[in-house]
Amino acid sequence: MENFSHRNKVVQFWHVTGEVIGSNKYSETHVSSSGGGGYVGKHGGHVSAPQIHSTVVTNHEFWIKTPDGKEKDIKLAGVNIPLRVGQKITLISVGRKAAGSGWYAILVNHSAGKHWFINSVNDLNKLLKLELATGKSILFAALIVACIAWVTAPNAGFGRNWDHASWGLAFGTAGVFIVYRLILKMTRVSKLRKSLGSYLEKMAQEAYQKF
Repeated sequence: MENFSHRNKVVQFWHVTGEVIGSNKYSETHVSSSGGGGYVGKHGGHVSAPQIHSTVVTNHEFWIKTPDGKEKDIKLAGVNIPLRVGQKITLISVGRKAAGSGWYAILVNHSAGKHWFINSVNDLNKLLKLELATGKSILFAALIVACIAWVTAPNAGFGRNWDHASWGLAFGTAGVFIVYRLILKMTRVSKLRKSLGSYLEKMAQEAYQKF
C-alpha cells in the first residue's frame, strides 16, 4: 500500500485480509470520581459529596483466517462493528515509517460492502504526531520580547534601564507573531484533516478492489 506524506513525515499503511472464524463482544465499565471534600470548624462547616462518573467501553475480539491458513486474533476497543462468522474482511493499519508499530485505521467488510474508520482523522493526527502544538511559538514569542526590550532599553551604568524599554512594542510584536503562528497551525491542521481523510477513503476503496 502507498505511503502518505505530510511535511516530511512519512506514514505507512499495511493490511491483513481474512475470513472471520469467531467473534465476541463484551463491555467494560470504568468508574471515576471527582470533587468532594469541604471543611468543618467550630461553628459548623460544609462537606460536598464527590461526583461519580462511569464510562462503558465496548470491546470487540475476533479471529480471522488468512489466505495462507494462519489464524490471527484481533482486538478492538471502543468500537462496535457488526461482524459475523464467514465474512471476508480487510483490516488496514497505519504507523509512522520505521516506528515498528501502528494503529488500526480502517476495517473493510467485503461481504457486506461496508467499511468503518476505527480511528478518526483527529485521533490519527495525535497518535502519529503529524501536526500538533509544541509550544515552540511561545518560546519564540518570549525571545522576541526579550530581544526588543534589550535593544530599546537605554544604558544605565553597568546595566540597562528596563523601565524605559519599549515594552508595548515588544509585547505587540510577540502577540502578532503568536496570532500568525496560530493561523498557520490551524491552516495546516485543516489541510491535514482533508488530505488524510481523503487518503483513508482511498485506501478503503482500493481494498474493495485489490483484496
